[in-house]
Amino acid sequence: MQNDSPENRWFHLCMEDDLATPNAFVTTRVGAVPLVAQNIKGRVVAFRNVCTHRFAVIHGEPAGCGPLRCPYHGWSFDADGVPVGLPFNPTDFQLEAEGRRRLALHPASLARCGRLVFVRVATEGPSLEEELGSGTFARLAALSDAFPRRGDAAEPAHDWERIEAANLRLHLAPDGALVLHSAAPAGADSRFSRTVTLYPITADAELPA
Repeated sequence: MQNDSPENRWFHLCMEDDLATPNAFVTTRVGAVPLVAQNIKGRVVAFRNVCTHRFAVIHGEPAGCGPLRCPYHGWSFDADGVPVGLPFNPTDFQLEAEGRRRLALHPASLARCGRLVFVRVATEGPSLEEELGSGTFARLAALSDAFPRRGDAAEPAHDWERIEAANLRLHLAPDGALVLHSAAPAGADSRFSRTVTLYPITADAELPA
C-alpha cells in the first residue's frame, strides 16, 4: 500500500452517541474493504466487516443494532474479534480455543476526536491528530463537545464558517447550529454518506471561538 492510499487514511464515521448502545453498529466501505464499528458489551471496536470463515459481509446495513453475527453460518464474535458463538461447532466445525483465535476478525483502527468517531483500514500509521493537525483536531473536538444536541436539519448558508477535515465538512452558523456532512469514502456508495445537524444545549450557551 502507498502511504497516500485510502486504506492508510482516517475517515469520519459517526458520532460517539451512535455507538453508545450495546450492539449498536455503524458500517462503511473504504475501497473494496468493508468496515464496521460496534459496541460489544460497552466496548467500541472496529473490524473489517467480513467473516473470516466464508468471507460473508457481517452487517449489510449502514447502521443498526444487533450482535456481531455472520448471517452465513451464524457465527458471532466478541470484542476481540474471536468467534465465540458457533452453532453446531461440536459436529460441524470442531474448533477449540486456538482454532477460534486463528479465525478472529481482522482489526481496523478506531479513534475519537471529541464526540467524533473515525476509522481507518490500516492498523498502523499516523494518529488521527497527526493526520488532521493539532489545531484542526482541537477545533473539531471543541465543536463536537459544544454541540451535543441533535435537531432539525439546517441548510448551510454562504456566511457560515466552513471547516474541512478528512471526509468531513463542518458548517458552523453564526446563531448556533453545526451541520456535519461525512462524504462516503473512496469506493463507497452514497448510502455511506451521513449528515447530522447539532445544536448547543441552550441558545445562550458559550461556544468555542
